[in-house]
Amino acid sequence: MTASQRPTPAAPPTFCSDACRAAGEPLFATATRADVWLLLEYTGRWGAKALEENALPQPVRRRLSALEAEQPHTRIQFIKRTPPYPPGPVQFFVALAHLPRPALYRFELSHYADLLDLDIEAILSGDPHFEPHRVHDPLYLVCTNSLRDACCAKYGLEVYNELAKRVGGSAWQTTHLGGHRFAPILLVLPQALHYGRVKPGNLDTLVRATERGEVLLPRYRGRTIYDRPVQAAEHFLREATGRIAIDAFALLGSEQTAEGEWSVRLAETAGDAVHRVRVAAETFPEPILKSCSAAAPEPVEHFRLIAHEVEGGA
Repeated sequence: MTASQRPTPAAPPTFCSDACRAAGEPLFATATRADVWLLLEYTGRWGAKALEENALPQPVRRRLSALEAEQPHTRIQFIKRTPPYPPGPVQFFVALAHLPRPALYRFELSHYADLLDLDIEAILSGDPHFEPHRVHDPLYLVCTNSLRDACCAKYGLEVYNELAKRVGGSAWQTTHLGGHRFAPILLVLPQALHYGRVKPGNLDTLVRATERGEVLLPRYRGRTIYDRPVQAAEHFLREATGRIAIDAFALLGSEQTAEGEWSVRLAETAGDAVHRVRVAAETFPEPILKSCSAAAPEPVEHFRLIAHEVEGGA
């Protein structure tokens, strides 16, 4: 065989997380939008569209799909730990991230069908009957859904394994969290803190920050309870003030003032100052590979600061 007849070696795979990081796409204001997170332990095969591709009983699948469709800003995640999976009850969590004091509830199901008897709508309404199920330690979710995107398994599994050594049963693997090009991706509930590009070396700092009630700003994508313009405003305000307490600011309102521009008002929770932060959306200078399976890089939106004003007392 001559040199010209030899097959051309296949190009190495391009991982979207590597490409995104190399392009310098900012992390902030990229968090998935969700007020309510429903987490169901499911150790079967996770398909690319996990809620549709699973072996759950059909009535349970219909119930979950209806909840996601009918409850605004609700996300359903499958979660699991590392095999082997011991026999026992199935864990189900409800995180209400949008409350002034976010809440997390845990339930143990003998069978998946038990989910049909659980009054999830009452839980979402804050029914005090479910207060005994409330838990106070945070959950740490790491996306490892390889069939949705290769980066989530390639980078997420190592982070999950290291995290489990630090927080034990509070760490879970989960299905797609959104934005796999920012893998490894981590979500802290019930506060709904979305992080990206988390490395094993960041975990001690991230866990300590969470325990202190703070965000780890360099890896912070935003809180899922906010739309992207508010996430951007919160980021710029934290940068300007150095305040990293999770509840340092309360959202008073947000309005679109022009095409691609927003004005966001945030009040200090430990003072009287009200901040007005104006942000604008624009196209990032370089096209971005949004997923490992994408055919080509695409334009993406990011935010810049227009102005920051302190209004004084609310």
